[in-house]
Amino acid sequence: MSRMWVFWIMTVCSLEGKELHVSENLVTTICRLELCWARIWLGYMGRVPDKTKQWNRLEENRIYLHSKSFLLDDSLREHLFGQHIAHSVILGALKAHFREDARPKKALALSLHGLSGTGKTYTSQFIINSLFKKGPKSKYAHFFTGRNHFSMESKTDIYKLDLIDWIRGNVSECDRSLFVFDEVDKMPKGMLDAIKPFLDYHEEINGVDFRKATFIFLSNTGGNLIVEKLLHMWENGTKREDIKLKDFEELIRKGAFNEKGGFQRSETIESNLIDHYVPFLPLEESHVRQCIRAEFRNRGEKFPHEEYIREVLKYLTFGPEPHKLFSNSGCKRISSKVATVMEQILRDMDDNFHNSN
Repeated sequence: MSRMWVFWIMTVCSLEGKELHVSENLVTTICRLELCWARIWLGYMGRVPDKTKQWNRLEENRIYLHSKSFLLDDSLREHLFGQHIAHSVILGALKAHFREDARPKKALALSLHGLSGTGKTYTSQFIINSLFKKGPKSKYAHFFTGRNHFSMESKTDIYKLDLIDWIRGNVSECDRSLFVFDEVDKMPKGMLDAIKPFLDYHEEINGVDFRKATFIFLSNTGGNLIVEKLLHMWENGTKREDIKLKDFEELIRKGAFNEKGGFQRSETIESNLIDHYVPFLPLEESHVRQCIRAEFRNRGEKFPHEEYIREVLKYLTFGPEPHKLFSNSGCKRISSKVATVMEQILRDMDDNFHNSN
């Protein structure tokens, strides 16, 4: 809408033979005015479909977690390593939210935190595949990344307006819409305050009910705090499997609120609208080994030799000093390293074959 105003002003001036240089301040001012208006009249822009048709007509995309929740459970057990807290909390929250008889009081909001390579994005993909029959191809599963969609701080107000329109329009069509925001730490400060009304305790906002929607946020914020806390607990003799959500949740909340990113000084956090702050723990060598074996299996090597696994481990570094307990890159680089090792194995086999002949 703001861009339409700027375009109209420029058009009028060009018809009068005048040259106009539209400053970024003008665009920002118009956007801020419209953002205030949007917050007051949120939901009035556009047609609200008949509620009885909203979900029933979407049979091909109908969510079926409430009847087949084992799909997500099995996927996490098979592919997500070392994250017993995340597995339990995410599965429980989604099952409760998507029960057939569920009447949620607000949209479900999960915030997943941890260092790169610990499985946050991976987990969000399993969630999408378990909720929608068409998986990521469903038009009701929406994936945003900080660097791709909200990269310029000077355009924050425009991003907010676009996001409000996008969420409202999609939830008005499908009340079970899912929105995933990756790289929250790369978003402009306060970016996600725009969606605060959708996460709050409202029965509806001008004809649209957001309470059955799901919002998932992925961020590296709090990752270093998680490492420090886990290391401290390990030094005091606490077993990893005995660690609970309560040991990390407040720590993560404070980190998300104070560290740079889309949740910095956020009204969404201050208003306690995030249902669960989920820690993704740093991965130990045993977990990385599981990742390596899984990647070999994906490439047709069902029972990789120990020497193959050790060869991949040579490419990885562990920290922090002095214990070096955790993989510095988690499992993120495993795929490319396994590919390199397998290529070397094939070359060696080929050389041996030629030498034997």
